[in-house]
Amino acid sequence: MRFCRVRRSGLNLAVGLVLAAITGAGTSPPARRPAARLASEAAIFNHIGHRFTVFRFRADPLIVVIDCPGLEAQGLMFDRIAALIEKAATPRDRVLDEPAFRRALAAANLSVATYYYGNDYPASALRRFYHLAEAEHVPLTAQERRLRRIARNEGFLRPGANGAVLSIPQAEGRRRVGWRTRAVILRHELAHGAYFTLPFYRAYVHRFYDSAMTAPERAAFRGFLVASGYDPADRDLIVNETIAYMVFTRDPNFFTAATVGLSTAQLASLRRRFIAGMPHFWLRRMATAPLPAHHPPPLPGSSGTGSFRDR
Repeated sequence: MRFCRVRRSGLNLAVGLVLAAITGAGTSPPARRPAARLASEAAIFNHIGHRFTVFRFRADPLIVVIDCPGLEAQGLMFDRIAALIEKAATPRDRVLDEPAFRRALAAANLSVATYYYGNDYPASALRRFYHLAEAEHVPLTAQERRLRRIARNEGFLRPGANGAVLSIPQAEGRRRVGWRTRAVILRHELAHGAYFTLPFYRAYVHRFYDSAMTAPERAAFRGFLVASGYDPADRDLIVNETIAYMVFTRDPNFFTAATVGLSTAQLASLRRRFIAGMPHFWLRRMATAPLPAHHPPPLPGSSGTGSFRDR
């Protein structure tokens, strides 16, 4: 689910309007018409802001992207959800209180800012987190309460609502996240968004993982993900992350064949075969398209596209 950063030399990694023809019949009901503004990948990527800004992804409005003012703010909003939903070293059946979570961070030699560099959750995961926190009387951070308001506004807390919430941090110059990093994170997270909201794509991902990948190839990715802290007992998580890294994280500063112990030819073959068999929808174009380019904002007084909603 979540995007972690990786070094070249090792394994340390660091919504209700989709047409029935796209989502298919028999899926979970969509959320109500969302309140956030539609934006493309390029528009989201190029946004500059100092507050939490909420977008709906234009190609799939069931995907909400929260542009966070920085890694610290992002972590305060999402880290305890990550601990509950996908981390192997933290409980999967209860929300950690703040002292317990700080101890978990210290044990992992991580901070709120570095726990993850990007986030992605289906609406069902948010409902689970907030239900457990309320049942266990665990106090929420101000950022977690803000996320609950956003999810409620988008209709994602309704029982059975379909949707996905992603997050990316603002580019902070030399402080961990540059524009290239932001672009890589966003592309990776949008791939997860499609996995959550589109059942036909999710089914294709599992067919490819089970039938097109060899047992050693699956084991290579699984070992990499487990070493990065993902819960090996969560098969859906492992499959989802495998494809997001294999196909949609193509920058060598973040992911290479050597990262998972495969040859360059093996990884290229997996990517090529996955893309060739993909259903024809917006994510297939992203599988081969260059990352969005950074365009500085227009000068004051010039014609622009208007501001986006900050929350």
